[in-house]
Amino acid sequence: MNGFNKYFVLMALLFGAVTGFILLVVLIFYILKVCSITLFYIPGFENVFQFIIIIIPYVIFFCGYYYMHKKIGSAKTTTAQVAGRILMVFGSLVCFASMIMAILVFLKVKSEWVANFNTHSHYSFIAQILLLFATAAMIATGDAKEKSWMERG
Repeated sequence: MNGFNKYFVLMALLFGAVTGFILLVVLIFYILKVCSITLFYIPGFENVFQFIIIIIPYVIFFCGYYYMHKKIGSAKTTTAQVAGRILMVFGSLVCFASMIMAILVFLKVKSEWVANFNTHSHYSFIAQILLLFATAAMIATGDAKEKSWMERG
């Protein structure tokens, strides 16, 4: 094979890969659209779907706190470990309380607290992001200092 054939085959493979990826994404979206149209004809599925959409962010945050829980042991200093655990427990409690309040909003519970949470629920997400970041930063402060690239070689 000469140079032209090698580059032509390479470009054809790249073009085919990009085209195939785009077609795969279109096919997945089409299948999901057909499934969602079909599933919404099932009585009560819309409520289940809304409940799942409400719960997904809290599950993601709980996964983040679980990951931080696994990483706390890697901090070298006990101060960083203790502070990381305190922030992680506080963040988990905030996440759990926010999830309960979001479920109460979904269930249309009439309460002043629930109505107040509903109007300010985005602050809960901001607080959880900041608590996860603070926990990660606290764990990172307990790591050993990284060697300079000049000392490694």
